[in-house]
Amino acid sequence: MKKVTFWRGARCFASATLFAVLAVPILSITYMSDAEAVPAFARKYDMSCNVCHTRQPRLNPYGQRFMENGYQLPGTADGGRKEKHLLGGETNGVALDDISNYMALRFRGDVQLGSMREEVAGVSEDPDIIAPRTVNLFFAGTVKKDLSFFFEIEYDTQDPAESAMVFERSMLMFDNLFGPQNGTVKVGIFDPSSLYSFPTHRQQINPIKPIADTADFPPAIGRAPLLPLAFSAKMYGMTTGSSNDGNDGFAVLPFQPYLFNAPSQKGVSLHGRVFGNSLLYQVGVAQNMTAEANPQTRFDSYVMLRYDILGEFSNLQFSGFYYTADKASMPTLNMGSGAIYANKAVGWDRYGVAARWQHKAWDIYGTYIADTIDKPDFGAMSDPGGMSTWETDASGISIEADYLLTDKWMLGARYDQMSGGGLIRGMPESMNAAWDEDLNQDASFLALIAKYYPAPNIGLYARYHQNLESSAKLPTAIMNGGAEHPATNLTSMFTVGIDMAF
Repeated sequence: MKKVTFWRGARCFASATLFAVLAVPILSITYMSDAEAVPAFARKYDMSCNVCHTRQPRLNPYGQRFMENGYQLPGTADGGRKEKHLLGGETNGVALDDISNYMALRFRGDVQLGSMREEVAGVSEDPDIIAPRTVNLFFAGTVKKDLSFFFEIEYDTQDPAESAMVFERSMLMFDNLFGPQNGTVKVGIFDPSSLYSFPTHRQQINPIKPIADTADFPPAIGRAPLLPLAFSAKMYGMTTGSSNDGNDGFAVLPFQPYLFNAPSQKGVSLHGRVFGNSLLYQVGVAQNMTAEANPQTRFDSYVMLRYDILGEFSNLQFSGFYYTADKASMPTLNMGSGAIYANKAVGWDRYGVAARWQHKAWDIYGTYIADTIDKPDFGAMSDPGGMSTWETDASGISIEADYLLTDKWMLGARYDQMSGGGLIRGMPESMNAAWDEDLNQDASFLALIAKYYPAPNIGLYARYHQNLESSAKLPTAIMNGGAEHPATNLTSMFTVGIDMAF
């Protein structure tokens, strides 16, 4: 048996290595044929991508100020000295750049090789070529003085339900209200955490999505995702609700980015530096639907503060946020004959702190995020004697360190840990003695990455993820048979791939 496993691993490793070997000359040809093919803003200002990025896609302090200012050079309005084309007359016309100055494309593709403790239907341990994995087409810039826009269209091949070109983010920005850098309003669909010291987007180690079916409860999770676990919902047994017409909501995966750290939400935010050049504030609301039987529009509110300390060779920043959502989720029990929903939706609060330190070749950043839900109420009829056990608190931490060996080579490592909350058991422990494990299993991963940049906008990488948790079984009261828990089933993942923007 060990011999078979060895040869299967060797064959998988050889396949992945072959892909990496082939990718290098292909990308070298791409680079040589269009050496100046850098993203839109670098083209617009005739600068290297590294002016705004530590290494693509991470932003340095200058790049963060550029984003804060509505994709205009810090301290300028309407793109500073960049001349545009006037379409129409002075009164009703619009000033636009050349399309190459505000349109860009990001392409990600890789080969994934995972190892599981237990076989799962629909999940293979053979090498999986996913190219393209994600394609992003985005437009960003200014239309008139201090009026900016950002539109991102994404094609994601890892999500069959969303394998189409969809607007992931789209927003308008009204910049420099109340004076330079004092206030910028964003309206549309955007990432609320974009100004946080550890933002949901712009990760060096890009998220690998889960393989899961969230249409039923409990959700069938074939493979947990690989992403900063601090961003995750962390709560087990939660759904988006059940309507009176019988159309149940979707399960909220405990591993999916949520609330302030969702990849995108519809809303309005205001940010600026009215309290001084070092202190950045952000307040906002996100529009969602309640998890009630008759869903109503809800408006979540959040506030974030960030303090920057800029030095000649070192940059240090601290962030803190608070996000609150009323009636955000519906707790759910699986009693064998079907899902039972709580009497009312629960409120969900999230708060976190983060820090980032850049010193010469080092870029170190981390965040701690905690979640709290209201205590679920199932009543005596649906939960006789209060048999279910719930934990209303959860937390997560993610820490990453990146180091530039040279101007082309970067090494990185990330640690992720999630202390799960939500549903612990569906019945008292004395009635479920077959397994000691709880449903709200903790999760933790260590990720390593080596990234090579043949050009500032092209990255070739090899990455490895190792599950740090020991084997755990799902309680038989929740899932018959005591299968391996989704949080512990994926033992490791090796990936080689491409991340380029042009």
